[in-house]
Amino acid sequence: MQILAGIKVIDVTQFISGSRCTQFFADMGAEVVKVEPPEGDTLRINFQLMPGAERCYSVLNRNKYGIAVNWQKKEGQEIMRKLAKQADIFVQNLIPGALERNGLGYNDLKKIKKDIIYTQISGFGATGVNPERAAFDIIAQATGGQFWKDQDTYLMPANYWGDLMTGAYAANATLLALIHKMKTGRGHYIDISMQDVMYFNNYRALLDRALGDVALDIEKSLGRKPAEVMNSSDRMPFYGFFKSRDGKVAIVSVTARQWKTLAEVIGHPEMATDPKFNNVISQIHNHKEAVALIEKWTLRHTSQEIIKILERKKIPCGIAYTTEQVNKDENLKSRGMFQKVHHQQFGDIDIPGFPYKFSKTEGIIRMSAPALGEHSKFILEKWLDYSSEKIEAFFKAKVVI
Repeated sequence: MQILAGIKVIDVTQFISGSRCTQFFADMGAEVVKVEPPEGDTLRINFQLMPGAERCYSVLNRNKYGIAVNWQKKEGQEIMRKLAKQADIFVQNLIPGALERNGLGYNDLKKIKKDIIYTQISGFGATGVNPERAAFDIIAQATGGQFWKDQDTYLMPANYWGDLMTGAYAANATLLALIHKMKTGRGHYIDISMQDVMYFNNYRALLDRALGDVALDIEKSLGRKPAEVMNSSDRMPFYGFFKSRDGKVAIVSVTARQWKTLAEVIGHPEMATDPKFNNVISQIHNHKEAVALIEKWTLRHTSQEIIKILERKKIPCGIAYTTEQVNKDENLKSRGMFQKVHHQQFGDIDIPGFPYKFSKTEGIIRMSAPALGEHSKFILEKWLDYSSEKIEAFFKAKVVI
């Protein structure tokens, strides 16, 4: 039996962060109902603009049931409250105040489900300077200080870390609350801020704050601010990317043993004892010369050749995969990270596997993402016990679709 079998989750989310949160629950066996407005989740709408792209909706929304409800109508609010009464967990990531104005905030729902766990994801939190401020991934990353070294460039984020990591943190917090509920019988309100999560994972900013008054002394020792040591435009020999004949590889040699071995491999064993390179501090001061010597060697080899040589020597390394390459990686394949699921419209589609590996259970891909309102009738009838006449009236009034 899956870990979360028997747990019921209501997912009232848009875009990525909330969908990633409830994906964890769905993959581990919870019954997750994705509640969309009649027009659909905005992410679904955007995918529909590109023929065939809606299959990507299953990346985050597989294993979920789907119902489309107009919760701005009185009858829709009734349905939402009945869903909440059935649920253990309620997750939403709408702009703060949106559900509250429709009688569907935590304080409203705990009146009908005293022990409900209500997880709210927002850009800047439910408290603070401006709780109703809207945010997207790029805004969360920016205000979390993730672009500290990119003040003069305008490149987009390399990935949606603000959304994806916040979703994972929200899932973790919700499961902690579920454990607490099992121990005490009490529910929880969980307030997750995307900015909080991005700052919590901004290691450079955290170090800078922790250093306080000694930061200037360390800057004098390093010849640069501590946060700028790992600046991608100024590579370090002990931790960084190096060009190969056909791409680039990441090599890490932070221990004395690793650095000595790397120096031997590249044909410069003297680097291990040379005062210019024999410790991390000296390597920082002389990084350009050290990087040039390493790269002179890497440029003579393909990425695969470099990996084979360095792995034999127990030096941590890896190819900087392109999107095409990572989607063919043998290790990911062997760990079940490439999966397929059948979609009623698109046939078999490729989706990622579940990253958690348990000894007693596993994440199972049972079904693709639901079509808009695909399970509306089923949920109204089987979950909420509405009569066929009432259900027909809901559809006719466009309370549900």
